[in-house]
Amino acid sequence: MNSWFLAALIVTAGVFIPSTESACSGPKGPVGPDGAAGSKGTGTNDNWYVVTQSRNWRQCAWNYADGRDSGVIYTCQFTKEHANTALYVQYNAVMRICCCHGCCTRWYFTFDGSECSAPNKIEGVVYMANYYNADLHRYRKVQGYCTNLGAGTINVAVNVGTCSGYGYYDAYSGWNSVSRIIIEEVPPSPYGD
Repeated sequence: MNSWFLAALIVTAGVFIPSTESACSGPKGPVGPDGAAGSKGTGTNDNWYVVTQSRNWRQCAWNYADGRDSGVIYTCQFTKEHANTALYVQYNAVMRICCCHGCCTRWYFTFDGSECSAPNKIEGVVYMANYYNADLHRYRKVQGYCTNLGAGTINVAVNVGTCSGYGYYDAYSGWNSVSRIIIEEVPPSPYGD
């Protein structure tokens, strides 16, 4: 059935429904003029701060070796600007354990003396077996996010100590190279982690 006949039939019945197959359409017209500019928005999340050109981050770097087997290796003070943000931290250094078999040493972050509890601890371990006389200095990285820290000044420290279920062993941090702690304040994760 032709679309014009169907449209005429519907109009005759007292109801008009325009057809998508109308034979009376012409060519597309020109683009209209631009509309007035809209007002400035407030952002998508009112719990977050106004985005600026600067980021809140810090790097603390040093060039000396630390032979301690337990305790604070270095502390980097950081001022966190917002309560609902997270801190990203990273420790880059040469780390090793020596002269043992079936041994483990742990490098980890503390925030004002306590380990992160949300979402979890930020740590890395070095385990060695079957190399009693090995003295292997290797570059390693420990990194993660901590989400349960309030705003204000925070002492971010990298520490060395024992692994769970192990004793103290001959640890060494920062041999013959620069070590560093990197800290950055970041928005909360959209995934809730």
